[in-house]
This record gives sequence, C-alpha cells and structure tokens, in this order.
Amino acid sequence: MIDPTSPTIITTRFRGVDHFIPNNFGLSLNDWIVLSLIILVGIPSSLIYEREYRRKREIDRNLPYLLREISDAQKIGMSLPRAITEAAKREYGPLTLELKKFAAKISWGVPFPKAMETFMRRMDTPLARQASILILEAERSGGTLERIFESAEKFVQEILNIQSEREGQMRPYLYIVYIAFFIFIAVIVILYQAFFLPFSQEGINVGIGSLSGKITIPLGPLTALFLWFVIVEGFFSGLVAGKMSSGTVKHGLIHSSIMMLVGYIIFKAFITQDFFGITL
Repeated sequence: MIDPTSPTIITTRFRGVDHFIPNNFGLSLNDWIVLSLIILVGIPSSLIYEREYRRKREIDRNLPYLLREISDAQKIGMSLPRAITEAAKREYGPLTLELKKFAAKISWGVPFPKAMETFMRRMDTPLARQASILILEAERSGGTLERIFESAEKFVQEILNIQSEREGQMRPYLYIVYIAFFIFIAVIVILYQAFFLPFSQEGINVGIGSLSGKITIPLGPLTALFLWFVIVEGFFSGLVAGKMSSGTVKHGLIHSSIMMLVGYIIFKAFITQDFFGITL
C-alpha cells in the first residue's frame, strides 16, 4: 500500500496545483495570471498615464512662451483679445487648440475672467492653474495686463527651472531603485540554484529516533512563490521610482510594467529555464 503522506505523493500534489489547467504553451496558471496582469492591465494603463503625463509636461513647457508672446503683443499696443488671437496662430503643442478656443470666446464677448477659468480647467495642470489664478487675481485687483502676463511668465519659468533641477537631483535615486530590483532577482536566482534545486534533486536525510528517510523539497509551489516575489517587488519598486522621479505614483506604472516584464523574463530564463515551451 502506498503511503499518502510520502514525499513523492506530496510533491506530486503540489505540482498538480501549479499545473491544473490545460497547457499548450509550456505556461502554468501563475504564468498566465502574471502575463495577463502585465499585458492586459499594466502596459495599457501605464501608456495611458504616460501619454497624459507627457501632455501636461508639454503644456507646462510651452506656457512661458505663450505668456511672453501675449505680454510682448500688448506692449506694442495690441488689445488683449487681439494679442491672444495672434498668439493662437503659433504652435504651442497641446496649448494651441485650447488657446484657439480661448481666443474665440473672447472674440465672442465672453468676459475675460470666465474665459480664463474655462481655459484653466481644460489645461488641468498645477502650474497652469497657478498661473491662471495669478492672472485672474491681478486682473480683478486692477493693473497693467502686460505686466501681469510678464510676471506670470517669470513665475512659471522659475517653477519649471526648480522642477528640472529636482528631476536632475532625483535621477540617481531612480537608477538605485532599478539596481536594487535586479539585485533582488539575483539573490532569488542564487538561492534557487545553489540551495533549493540541489535539495529537491538529492533530498534531505532526516532521522528522528526510529524514523529515518529522505525528504525532497517540492519545487512547484516554491517556484510559484518566487515568481510572485519578483512580480510584487517589481510593481511596488516601479511605483516608488515614478514617485521619486516625477512626483506622481501614476507615472510609476510605466516603471512597474518594465520591471515586472523584465523580471518575468529573467525568472523564466534562470529559474524555470523554459519560455513558451522552449527550453532555455
């Protein structure tokens, strides 16, 4: 009679849990879950947030040029509607379309504060919002508009310089996050290859009183556990990298997707040593 508690039966059971779905590509259930998270969730969402991040970044970069153009136009005697209309004929990246709408509203007789508030909402960047509030408050309190736009341009440019300096200072920490992630993977690979794999093949001799025998380590659940260690570490390391480099966690999704995908490929190459049924 076969002992149901024997190491061979236990190992077979654990491996059965990891491979209980039909498989034509050499992938386990954990592989399908990880690839689905990366390809169907991680990459699309990170690309969406990355596109929005770049759009807002371009808005902020072009904002000082727009304010300077309007200020210079008013210095030579142009009215504010005419200055904005002339500025809308130039290229300011994502600002161009919204600027044309802004100029059209002013030409239709919409009050300047109301048009500016709409413009501020559609820009939806902290820097554009701060500059718009500054212009609105200065316009309400009275003053020369060309000086107001000139002051706003200097304010925006100074903030951009501060942000650029901060990004330069934080860039080394971004590299540190990536290096730490790859060190984490290297430690897992070394532990697996030098410790767990030999024990699973040769077994461990155990002797307690009259009971003695050899116990083997089941690799199925252990491999799945290491895989999820890599994926979870890559996800949160990417979020940290995004927060440190750009100040927003959403921007870290692109780093999370890169780390999870690279970590998965390294895991398949050095631990399971197979990828889509191909032995590496």
